[in-house]
Amino acid sequence: MAATDSLLLNRVRQGDRSSFDELFLRYYGRIYDVVFGLTGDAAEADDIAQEAFIRLYRQPPEAAGREHNVGGWLYRVAVNLGYNALRAARRRTVYEQAADRESTADPETVTEQHEERLCVRAALAELPAQQAQLLMLRHAGLSYKELAAALDVAPASIGTLLARAERAFEVRYRAIAGSRVSQGRSDGVAHAGQTGGNDAHK
Repeated sequence: MAATDSLLLNRVRQGDRSSFDELFLRYYGRIYDVVFGLTGDAAEADDIAQEAFIRLYRQPPEAAGREHNVGGWLYRVAVNLGYNALRAARRRTVYEQAADRESTADPETVTEQHEERLCVRAALAELPAQQAQLLMLRHAGLSYKELAAALDVAPASIGTLLARAERAFEVRYRAIAGSRVSQGRSDGVAHAGQTGGNDAHK
């Protein structure tokens, strides 16, 4: 029978490295997947996931006399780190350059998918941290109970919080997507004007 999270956590507090390794193997893949979905960068997702586990090892959370949800704690820490990275100015440049590294038989589809990801991440970056975390963790497949544990809120409030986050995201996504479309049109008009001007001098 596999050891419970709380048992492993207690052993980690006592300096047992093998118990930490077991928790790492149990949760790393899921934590990485969530962070990668948020950042879109494999190396950064790995760094952030590793940082979450480093924090677990150095300062393991208290179980407070009950079965501890280590996965929820790791999700919360990792998504918060990913959210902070997403909001950092340097992320913008990385996203804008990401399309250059993508390849597919259909360039138009690549562009559309890339633009959608940019809009999604930009919208998430503008939401309050809890709302962004809630949406990302729900997208990762966490149940309402798991979301409540990960974000340390009452389970009965998850439905309301999730609906509010989804509405806020939709508003920001539509605004950002619309802005990018308008910008693209403006750039196209400017480019056409420059081309016409050059033709006039031929």
